[in-house]
Amino acid sequence: MKTVVIGAGIVGVATAYELALRGETVTLIEAHEGAGLGTSYANGGQMSACEVAPWAGPEIPGLILRWLGRDDAPFRLRPKMDPDQWRWLLRFLLRCRTSARMERIPPNLELALLTRERMASYAADFRDAGRSLDFDRRDRGILRIFASEHAVRAAMTEMETMARLGVEQRLLTAAECVDVEPALASALQRGEISGGLYSPSDASGDAHLFSKHMAEAAKRRGVTFETGTVVEEIIARAGRAYGVVTSRGVLDADAVVVAAGAGTAALLKPLGIRTWIYPVKGYSVTLPAPEGNAPEVSITDEARKIVISRLGNRLRAAGQAEVGGYDLTLEPGRAASVLNALTSLLPQAGAGADAAEFWCGLRPMTPDGSPVIGRVEPFSNLFINSGHGTLGWTLGAGSGAALADLVCDSAPQLPLSPFSIRRF
Repeated sequence: MKTVVIGAGIVGVATAYELALRGETVTLIEAHEGAGLGTSYANGGQMSACEVAPWAGPEIPGLILRWLGRDDAPFRLRPKMDPDQWRWLLRFLLRCRTSARMERIPPNLELALLTRERMASYAADFRDAGRSLDFDRRDRGILRIFASEHAVRAAMTEMETMARLGVEQRLLTAAECVDVEPALASALQRGEISGGLYSPSDASGDAHLFSKHMAEAAKRRGVTFETGTVVEEIIARAGRAYGVVTSRGVLDADAVVVAAGAGTAALLKPLGIRTWIYPVKGYSVTLPAPEGNAPEVSITDEARKIVISRLGNRLRAAGQAEVGGYDLTLEPGRAASVLNALTSLLPQAGAGADAAEFWCGLRPMTPDGSPVIGRVEPFSNLFINSGHGTLGWTLGAGSGAALADLVCDSAPQLPLSPFSIRRF
């Protein structure tokens, strides 16, 4: 069976590789000149099974109001004359309830744990081939730090849910946070840490390098990888997809998988499909890791709304959420606010500020914080694997495996009904 996969970010590459493992003939199409050059290029680096709770929660409406008018606000709304934006926002605000947030944790976590399994399998595949899957992976866990006792208590609710689902987290005092990550010593001295949650089984790594190496591995397994190729239209009628129209011509297919990130909605809209996926712009900064006192453990600073990961000899911080359409303009003030947040937490990182590289990307997000994975009705052979938001690195490999099972009519490794587009 010939399958076309649209998009070569983390999710698309994993999907193509998983289909190739199952013996499918696969063409992977990417508008950029290589894999992982879109939203996957410079994300925060966290593979965080213990941080799969959705953004939408009871505290969010108040925070949005508090941050109104601030150019450096962690969350910014830029209203557009775009009905899709307002529909998405309404759905998002309706999900800002504790019960709605907790409802999404179990399916997201199950998918994250499948991703862990698949990542281990990929590493074994590379070893068997005499290669190394090197993407600056660091298995030192993730530490969430909180500035107030109230924030610590609120996080404990999620910790208890994770524990019931079999995932370990440790509640830490402020001093114990520094024991886990000594680079936070100055933040403790300034009184900026009240406590933390440590997830020792989580990891971090460079999503771009992973996507690049997995695309190469997919090609070795027979996948045709067409880069610099724009998909202009999905050819579908009478309940079936027949292929795609690209900037290089028409490709016939027995199945089509849309894993195009923020571009997914535009591809499916002409077919009358509303995905409920909307872009949320995020920023990151990458700079040389400070010598001697760079963090070894990936950090989530809940007060500053940033994540920090050590990637080899580089340090990356990511943050910001802007609901403002598809504009990819990098605003210097917004980018600088991520660097400022990093250096205010870790002053030692300021030594590399002159060499800082700024980036922004569009996270494809759903209102409820879970991706859309499954068949796109009424088309029997059209599939979607998108909408992972900030969790693409955490859920990507599992998503690829789960969808490949569906495409190939194999026994599913997990139920996909919680991720169906029909839930909206």
